[in-house]
Amino acid sequence: AGPDPPCGLCSAAAAPYTCPRCHRRLCSVRCYRAHGPCAEAFYRDQVLEALRAERSSPPSSALPGLRELREPGDPVRPTGRGLWEQLSEAERDGFRRLLSSGEAAALLPRWRPWWWRGRGRVEELGDGSGPEEEDEEGDEGRPGPPPPVPTSVPPLSALRAAPPSPLVRFQLPNALFGYAFALSLHGGDETLLPELPDAAIAASAALRDRRPFASTAEALLSARRDARAAGLPLSPLGDSGALLAVAQLLEGRDSRDPGADVAAALWHLWRLLKAGAQALPPPERGRFRGARRKVGFLLSWSRGATEELAQLAREAREVYAEVAAEEAEVAQIREGLEKVWGGPRPPPREEEVVD
Repeated sequence: AGPDPPCGLCSAAAAPYTCPRCHRRLCSVRCYRAHGPCAEAFYRDQVLEALRAERSSPPSSALPGLRELREPGDPVRPTGRGLWEQLSEAERDGFRRLLSSGEAAALLPRWRPWWWRGRGRVEELGDGSGPEEEDEEGDEGRPGPPPPVPTSVPPLSALRAAPPSPLVRFQLPNALFGYAFALSLHGGDETLLPELPDAAIAASAALRDRRPFASTAEALLSARRDARAAGLPLSPLGDSGALLAVAQLLEGRDSRDPGADVAAALWHLWRLLKAGAQALPPPERGRFRGARRKVGFLLSWSRGATEELAQLAREAREVYAEVAAEEAEVAQIREGLEKVWGGPRPPPREEEVVD
């Protein structure tokens, strides 16, 4: 068979990996992640396809056309449709675990949301495991252009006669969590309709119904629980990273208009909900219309609530700090256990080895 061809990215002598979309030979996962949007688009497609299959029907069409990124010596599986059926139940469970735990996000190039400010001003979005190599390698990992801020927003008095409840402000962080979570889960790909806005609704009770919240902490932690209960994977931003995203949106990047990022996010979400409804059959569009009305109301409220936005931002920061501290403690415990186990899993019990 002869030696492996050189790496198509760094020209290393041995390149045992194959990109499943462009078939370029690559020497490592690092080069695979760095070789362009091809890798990102392919794995995002596979993750979403698997999620759809898990939710709606038996996984007969999950992972269409998937070719494995395999280690040398691993058995070669046939390509084409029907790969899911060829996986063992243990392999299927392993893939489901990668999705639900968020580990599958490690296969994707890092994604920077539009509201990300950059190193030195705010905390990094991600797992915090080390320096961001992509910052030195070109455009990969840089935030995309922000959505536009609406030029005209109807006053709140035009939407309702009675003054709003003082608890209405807690609806905003809950809805922003749904927006940030959905956008990160789908890598900002706005063509994924209706999946992207549907994930926002699944994670935000404020977008689904009239559920009240008594505090920012309750609103944010409720959204985090709802995302898990809906069976959605962990956000690629990390468990605490989605909370940090809400704090950043509330803080805003423009000191002259601190509410501009909130307005841009809500207007963006409104447009995604409208496009998502158009991708559904008429009987299923009602929940998208209801969510759009709630987003329009929050947009009008937020444009006249500068002081409330600043208070919500401080409270969201506090929630993020508490959850991030818990994450760090759990990570430290896990690291200690892995040292004892000699790997990421506990060793099998003696009776299991005998069996």
